[in-house]
Amino acid sequence: MLLRVTATDPRAEETRLRERLGLTAREAEVLLWLARGKSNRDIAEILVMSPRTVNKHLETVFTKLGVENRASAAALAVRVLGG
Repeated sequence: MLLRVTATDPRAEETRLRERLGLTAREAEVLLWLARGKSNRDIAEILVMSPRTVNKHLETVFTKLGVENRASAAALAVRVLGG
C-alpha cells in the first residue's frame, strides 16, 4: 500500500474552492471538510455551528455546483484541489 502525505494549507484550499466554484468563505469551509470525509455533525463541531446550518450551507453548495449529493460535491472539490 502506498500513502501520500502532504502538508496542506486549509486557507489556501478554501480560497481555491471559493474562487473556482463561486462559493462564499463559509460554504468553502463546509465543502472542504465534506471533501475530507466529515459528517454534518463533525463539520458542525469543527466550525462551531449547528448541524442544521451545515445542511443549509450544503444545500446552497449543491445548487451552485449543479450536483445532487454529498459524493458528487466531494468529488468535485477533490478535483479542484488537485487530489
